[in-house]
Formats: sequence, structure tokens, C-alpha cells
Amino acid sequence: MNHLEFGWDGERLAAAYLGRLGWRILDRNVRAGRGELDIIAMDGNELVIVEVRSRRIGKLSPSETTVGPRKIRHLLKSARIYVERTAYRGNWRIDVAAVTVDASGNSRVELFSDVTMGMEGGYMR
Repeated sequence: MNHLEFGWDGERLAAAYLGRLGWRILDRNVRAGRGELDIIAMDGNELVIVEVRSRRIGKLSPSETTVGPRKIRHLLKSARIYVERTAYRGNWRIDVAAVTVDASGNSRVELFSDVTMGMEGGYMR
């Protein structure tokens, strides 16, 4: 499995995980400005932009640590464009879904909620 296929598989696993949590998946791989939003979903009445990061065990850093301040700024820009383009009126946030795959091919998904907390513009009210 090449790098792109591995990433797509991670997004599929993350979407399935969110579905089991009761979230409604609205869209996937949406272009917004220069960026792409991996998963757009509703968690109850809140819009959630989900960045999916997939890693195999043995990499130097866990999936969730690969989303730094620069990536968060890019996600915020793309999310704002999406929210404005769709005329969404309500609370929204950005989460990270970290998909980890072990040597046997078993996967685990961890969700890190509201990764922009404290950064201006993470919500529109």
C-alpha cells in the first residue's frame, strides 16, 4: 500500500469511527482555498472539521503530534472559507483524528477535540 492509499484508508477508518460515535458525515476531501478538509461532520448541532493523520507504529512521532501551529493556521483558513462558502451559522471546531496502525495491520483511532482552542477565530457565533 503506497502513502496515498494509506492516507485514504486512514480517512475511511476515521469516518467509520465518527459514524459509530453518532456523528453525521457531511463531506470528505473538500477543497477550501488552498487547503483540503479531510472530513466535515456534525457532532450533534456543531459542525466539526476533522483533520486525519495516519501513522504506522515505529514512526518517530505519533500521528497527533504532526499537527503543529502552522498546520492549525492553515486548517483555520480553510475552515473559515468553508464556513463562509456554505453560509453555516453556528458553532464549529476543528478536531484531529489520529489513526495508528500496528505491524499486524490493526488500527486504532483517537480523537483530539477542538485543537484550535485559544486561537482566534475557531468559532463563529
